[in-house]
Amino acid sequence: MTLSELSYNIKNLAASGQGNNDDSTLTIRQVEFWIRAYRAKGILNITDYGKNIDPQMVQDLGVIPLLEVDAADSNCPKVEWGCKIKKIELPKLVDFPYNRGLLFVGKIDKRSPFILDSSDVSIFKESTAFGKQMSRCYLVGNTMYIKLYNNDVDMKYINVRGVFEDPTKVYEWPTEGCTPKCYDPMKDEYPMPLSMYEYVTGSIMQKELNMIIQTKEDETSNAKDEQGVENPIKG
Repeated sequence: MTLSELSYNIKNLAASGQGNNDDSTLTIRQVEFWIRAYRAKGILNITDYGKNIDPQMVQDLGVIPLLEVDAADSNCPKVEWGCKIKKIELPKLVDFPYNRGLLFVGKIDKRSPFILDSSDVSIFKESTAFGKQMSRCYLVGNTMYIKLYNNDVDMKYINVRGVFEDPTKVYEWPTEGCTPKCYDPMKDEYPMPLSMYEYVTGSIMQKELNMIIQTKEDETSNAKDEQGVENPIKG
């Protein structure tokens, strides 16, 4: 199911089947925002912070060009660490503990992984006897730093797969001779299993749309009061 299909379905449900009504104040952009938010929250719930991640949630970033930088990676060119490493910028991952949303970092054969360290212990692990037997990487915010060893030192591209907070921000990186592919909400499958559909739709209908309906009712009631119309007594 595409993002557009999900969005228009919720919009139609909200309007009792009148989703294309010109009088509707609910926009598709607003519905898409809700879908992204509740998808991210729902992923944490259904994995229970430890269960397997459904493959339908995972997106492949394709072939990503590596950028060489000084290890300090400072905006000021005079501040250097004196060691060259590689880096890439990633779309924001879903907030799993311990970077569980990052399922694969490695060679473009999609089978040969690098070792993913925590940034605060990476330097200690690579100092061990076997620390430089495999290429290693670590995350600082949305920036991934890669240290390549042995036969990997001249590597120009890597592959990354993960669960990202906003699937529409995921695209193929521009590489020489290739046209980058951007996410198309009308055609591309939205990375959310059907098992999450009820949770996402139900949450939006119960929490977000109920709030809008209640706000409109309050505004209508206030408008009547200001016009001197007495509200009926309930009971």
